[in-house]
Amino acid sequence: MISNLITKYLNGNATEKEVELIFEWIDASEANKKEFIALKKAWALTEVSNTDKDLAWKALQNKIPKAKPTKYKVWIKYAAVLVLFIAIGRLVWINTNQTPEPNNTIVLEIEGSSIKLDSLIQHVTDQSGEVIAEQNNNEIIYKTSKTSAPIEYHTLNIPLGKTFKVTLSDGTKVYLNSGTTFKYPKQFSNNSNRLVYLTGEAFFEVKEDKANPFIVNINDIAVKVLGTKFNVNAYPENSTTSCVLVEGSVQVYNLNNSNNNALITPNHKATWNPASKVFNLKQVNTHLYTAWIHGEIILDSAHFSSFSKKLERSFNVKIINNNSLLEAQEFSGTINFKTSSLADILDLLKFDTYFDYSIEDNQIIISNN
Repeated sequence: MISNLITKYLNGNATEKEVELIFEWIDASEANKKEFIALKKAWALTEVSNTDKDLAWKALQNKIPKAKPTKYKVWIKYAAVLVLFIAIGRLVWINTNQTPEPNNTIVLEIEGSSIKLDSLIQHVTDQSGEVIAEQNNNEIIYKTSKTSAPIEYHTLNIPLGKTFKVTLSDGTKVYLNSGTTFKYPKQFSNNSNRLVYLTGEAFFEVKEDKANPFIVNINDIAVKVLGTKFNVNAYPENSTTSCVLVEGSVQVYNLNNSNNNALITPNHKATWNPASKVFNLKQVNTHLYTAWIHGEIILDSAHFSSFSKKLERSFNVKIINNNSLLEAQEFSGTINFKTSSLADILDLLKFDTYFDYSIEDNQIIISNN
C-alpha cells in the first residue's frame, strides 16, 4: 500500500491524510527514510522517457517493505525538506533566497549594427531592408543561398543562462551553448571552404558539401569536415579544447602546423593541449558531451567541480564551494537545467552530502559545515 501512496504523493494527488501516513512510514525507521530519499531522487533528478521512468520506478517500488504504517506522529518537521522534491519541473520553489533570473539578451551583430533577438518571431533584415533570416523563438534560420560576392560575416553572442540555435544558409544546424560567440557568413561562397569561428561551445550538424569543406576555427586549431555531427568545447577559461564526434569523420589540426593533426572517428574525443601542442584521442560516451542541447547535464560519477562550471553558465551565477566533503562526493544522474531551478538542483545534491548555501547577488556560496 505504501508504494501506491508514495506514487500518488509524487504525482501531487495524495490527500492530506495520505501524506500523513507517508510521513509516519518515513519516521518509523532509518531504512524507510533512505528508501524514500532514493525514490525521490530517481523521480526528480532524472528527466527521461515515460517508459524508462516507469521501469525505474517499478524496480524501486519492489524494494519498499510491505509494512503497515505505524501510529500517527507529527510529520511537519519533514515537510519543509521533502516538499521541495515534488518532481522537478512540477514545483516552483519560492524562497527569499531564490536564484536571480538572468535578463541578458542574445545579440546578432550584422553590418556594423546590433540586433537584439528578444522577440518570439521576427524578420531579420540587412541594411537594404531585404529579409535574410527568420527568428522563431530560440532559433534563427537563414535563407538558403550562396554568393560569388565577398563574404559578409555575422556574429551571434549568447549570454550566460541562454542557449540558441542557428540554421546557416547552407542548411547546417548549429546549437550554441551559453557564454558562446559564433561568427559565420551570411552566405557561403560558391567555390571556397565554409569557414566559421567559435569561442565557447557548440554542437554542429553539418550539411554535406564535398566540394566545399566546413571548417571551424577555434583559437589555434581547426576542425575540418564534409558533413557530420560533432560537439566542440572551447571556452577561453578552459586549459584545453575538445571535439567529440557523434557521426561521420572529422580532422583536427594545428593552424600553425597543419602536419600536427588527428583524425577522429565516431564515439571518440580529441583534446588539444595548447601548452604541449598535442592531440589526445580517447573513446567516450557522446551523450555526456551532447546532452546540453536538450537542456540536460548528465553526471557519471562526477565530482562537484566537474559540473559546477556548467551550472554557472546555465544559470548565470558564480558558485563558490567551501565544502571539501561535497567535492569528494561523486554524483550520477541527469539534471534538466531547462525545467529545474538552481535551488531544486542544489537541494537534490544535498541528499548525498548535506551542505548549507546562501545566495548573494549572483553568487552561490556553499559553506564548509
